[in-house]
Amino acid sequence: MSRMIEARNPIGELVTGRQWDQLRDALRPMHPSDIADVIIEQPTETEGIIFRLLPREKAARAFAYLPPTEQRHLLDSLSNEQVRHLLDEMSPDDRTHLLEEMPAEVTRELLLQLDPQELQAARKLLGYPEDTAGRYMTPKYAWIYPDMTAAAALDKIRQTGKGKETLNWIYVIDAAGKLVEDVRLANLVLAPAESNVMAIDDPELVSVRATDDRESVLKAFEKYDRTALPVTDDRGYMLGIITVDDVLDIAE
Repeated sequence: MSRMIEARNPIGELVTGRQWDQLRDALRPMHPSDIADVIIEQPTETEGIIFRLLPREKAARAFAYLPPTEQRHLLDSLSNEQVRHLLDEMSPDDRTHLLEEMPAEVTRELLLQLDPQELQAARKLLGYPEDTAGRYMTPKYAWIYPDMTAAAALDKIRQTGKGKETLNWIYVIDAAGKLVEDVRLANLVLAPAESNVMAIDDPELVSVRATDDRESVLKAFEKYDRTALPVTDDRGYMLGIITVDDVLDIAE
């Protein structure tokens, strides 16, 4: 707590003095949630300036910590191109939260800023009932095929793992898209290179359905002590994953 306060004390002086280069340097090491606090403490006309000083990825992460009213103020201060970059950098679940919280006309404008692939994903997430796993899952997960060796699986993860929601769990999906197993990354790393991924000893597969309500999802997390759970449709086809922080958001 003391480090956060010390880091934020000079911010007001830098803003007042319009010392933007120094302000950018002061914000660089800060956690996104602390940056969100800084933005909230500033006058409305200054929020956008601070936000635009941030690298895109950190800006998107800080934006997710802001309350809806502050998010709306910031969106009003950004150009269409800046909004597009912001939406591109946000995780699918954070983007869904944003679209839910904004007035209908704002949501429509935001949807227009998404590229076709992201638009399809957003509409799919918004199509699930509120307070269900499908509404807050993310399609950004790491997966492998069941016929892979541990070495081949790790090669695939190295190539495709960047930007995934989590790499703690790797999901084994067959050619038809059905979830057949999940494997802890640590166990995959420690397995003999030529061993089949399905032979790796791991806890029993646990998943939730996209239509499961928040109570069911919360119980699954508590019972199995997972950091993430796979989300499937009623036939077992993999749709995405939901993480502990997503569940806590639903609970709130």
